[in-house]
Amino acid sequence: MRGRLWLLAGVAAGVAVAVGRLPYLAGAGKSLAATAERLVLSLADRLISGAAHHGAPQRVVLGVAGVLAVLVPGFTALLMIVAARTSLRIRTLISLLIVAVGAASYVYQPHGAATGVLLLALALAGLAVALTGPVVAFPLALGAGLIGATFLPTLFAKHFAATQKGVNALHQAIYGRPGQPLALQIGLLLVALLPLAWAARLVAVE
Repeated sequence: MRGRLWLLAGVAAGVAVAVGRLPYLAGAGKSLAATAERLVLSLADRLISGAAHHGAPQRVVLGVAGVLAVLVPGFTALLMIVAARTSLRIRTLISLLIVAVGAASYVYQPHGAATGVLLLALALAGLAVALTGPVVAFPLALGAGLIGATFLPTLFAKHFAATQKGVNALHQAIYGRPGQPLALQIGLLLVALLPLAWAARLVAVE
């Protein structure tokens, strides 16, 4: 199966898990997605804490925290797709390196032993190419699809409920008082959609 097909299959499986169509993958898929989100959220929290520790104004910290809060799910999905694509791109390089090591054994080993090493290297290289898709790329794409399919409905439900806290924090940072103007809600909604749109493009484009 070509590399991009593993990405498409993984994203489709993630969406199916999100809507309850693949219950046998739900536990592992949701755990993977939740772990990835926690890692990204932990990094975001460290950035915010570091900025506050180094004397950044409270309003700036509040505004950045509000924006990062709505970016975390989409950015996590994007990182997972990037990792999946990277694994597919480097699998050929890894297989070539394995074969090169096997071929180099002719310099150091007797020909009989070197031939055995080369055959083993060829088998390992074939496994590296064959298994990267189902073992690495597919689960990462599944996690990304699950995050996207779970997060997207919350963005549009109940008057953009998922962005309201972020909008409130951003309004507080800009104007010094709480508020949820529609224009700011739509702006933050578009910001939240950007990484998801980028991830979708990476999956769709070779």
